Amino acid sequence: MINEADLFIAFRQLEQKIESMKRGYEVARKQVEKLQEDNLRLQQKNRDQEAELKEVKQLHKKQANSEKSLLKSKDFGKIVNNNLSGTDTTTELKQQLDEYIRELERCIAHLSSLS
Repeated sequence: MINEADLFIAFRQLEQKIESMKRGYEVARKQVEKLQEDNLRLQQKNRDQEAELKEVKQLHKKQANSEKSLLKSKDFGKIVNNNLSGTDTTTELKQQLDEYIRELERCIAHLSSLS
């Protein structure tokens, strides 16, 4: 038979084990909360990156389409000559060429911004 002192010691040990388990539970609970927060943050980051990737793919597609349409125009000189048929003077020709150059620079800048 167990005497009172042994019972008291066993009870004390049981209390200590329970306290140890409670501390372990609190540590584990805090770790779970932190991991859940990290998971939510990473999920949001993943969604943001997927949206960004989709946007980049769309921009690449637009750029490829722009490059294709640019390559379709075989001879820029013919386009310029056709559009300049009404200009007779050298000054008008220079102004028209300057305008075309500015337009080409805008197109190049636009294409560069897509990549």
